[in-house]
Amino acid sequence: MIPELVNNTLIIYNNCKEQLLPTPKKSHYTFNLRDMSKVFMGICNASLKYSAEVVSIVRLWYHENMRIFHDRLIDDPDRELLKEMLVKKFGEFGLSKEEVLD
Repeated sequence: MIPELVNNTLIIYNNCKEQLLPTPKKSHYTFNLRDMSKVFMGICNASLKYSAEVVSIVRLWYHENMRIFHDRLIDDPDRELLKEMLVKKFGEFGLSKEEVLD
């Protein structure tokens, strides 16, 4: 489970860095490794009581990615691109979109 979290977070980070480039209107679209560490800090701060199942960990992973990356985006196409990137990764955890996003 942990290697999938790390690999998928790295893929999301790299995709954001490559596809969501800074422009004069979007000058704050600068992503660095600190963003990745914030995702893991959020996951590590979760209570074991609520994160015992794979589904709950993936939900938390999705939430943290949305909190770190999505909250920085300013227009709907960019937000949809990030959501699509995250939903595609659910299959690597053996879950469907409906299981994670109920």
